[in-house]
Amino acid sequence: MNYIGREESNWTPKILQTNSPFTSTHFLTYFSISFFNKTIETVANNKEEIKTVLDEFFKKRGSVLLSGDLKEIEGFYDKSSTYGKWALDHERRRVEYVKGWSEKRNLKFTEAESFYRIKSVKAGENSVWVYLVETMKMGYAYNIKSDVINYMGLGIRHSVQLVKVDGKWLIRRDWYYDPLDEDSAYIDAAPAEGIMPEIAPTTSKPETEEEAKPKKKGKYDREGAVAYADKYAGAAWGSGNNYEYNPKYRDYNGVGGDCTNFVSQVLHEGGGLPMDYVWNFNGKDSSTAWAQAPALFNYLIYTGKGKLIAKGYYLDMVKPTEQHPKGAIREIEKGDLICYEEKGEIVHFGVVTGFDSIGIPVVNTHTSDRYHVPFDLGWDKRVIYRFIHIND
Repeated sequence: MNYIGREESNWTPKILQTNSPFTSTHFLTYFSISFFNKTIETVANNKEEIKTVLDEFFKKRGSVLLSGDLKEIEGFYDKSSTYGKWALDHERRRVEYVKGWSEKRNLKFTEAESFYRIKSVKAGENSVWVYLVETMKMGYAYNIKSDVINYMGLGIRHSVQLVKVDGKWLIRRDWYYDPLDEDSAYIDAAPAEGIMPEIAPTTSKPETEEEAKPKKKGKYDREGAVAYADKYAGAAWGSGNNYEYNPKYRDYNGVGGDCTNFVSQVLHEGGGLPMDYVWNFNGKDSSTAWAQAPALFNYLIYTGKGKLIAKGYYLDMVKPTEQHPKGAIREIEKGDLICYEEKGEIVHFGVVTGFDSIGIPVVNTHTSDRYHVPFDLGWDKRVIYRFIHIND
């Protein structure tokens, strides 16, 4: 039972949490409950108990993400329920993935701190559903550059069901879009192999006299695109706009995913690419090419607004080849795009917003909200990447 990952299909959030193998933990808790329904007597009578449980759970959640010790949060789950067991099992899988990814990338996570905001609370029969948004800040350092901490942000929307068992509130379900376990097409997903050497990012000093010449500003405003992507990265730490999407545009979360809609906004609002009759948003609805990943890819390539740099598995993108002597990863720039393909279908889009301390591209995305996250984090070794250069 795996619900995460296909952002351009009709799908439902999955049961998951956090966990991993790392060092110091910092946790921030922000709590604000809006009781839209004063008739919820169950909630009104138990809100302080529920608050205490959630505060402690999210604090431990950050700790587990660094330590990898699942025992820290086992006691929060209703293990007498099949759903509770599933939730904990998904947590275990997530821990294993993040641990494996960090080892394969030769790095350690150094920090994990979160706060959350409750959007609504609804009482059911013998249970309470809490709808909340978690904002997480994480730090990581490569072993070859351990003195440099890279920071990234995640935004996670939870639907949590709590039940009272023997006088104690326990988590029976926790459904959410998870940026650290994006790959829904495969069970027991494992990260791709590949400990990276240090890469010189595209923003480094030019190597030739021709490269050193100042470039004319093109039709595509790369800095503007990155600024927009950073401002409207949603619930992810680092984002602006009070951790909210741009209200000017429709939010497609829950109806297929918002990742491609966000990338289209970045290209148009930030980058200055004009809409046309194929690629557009009219204030209420959007065209297929605006909001669906395969259609946007085809639109960019066939109109010449974008160029495919390379396509392949993780190692295909990072290792030097005859066609890409420094690796395709060296040719991508800020404001360019990365497509994610599973089983022959493009399922997700991210926009490149920078490079980390060894030159790995970092991306911003929606639905699973990300801010400056390494482009492959959360994805399976069988995922195929497409690097797209937006033509200036």
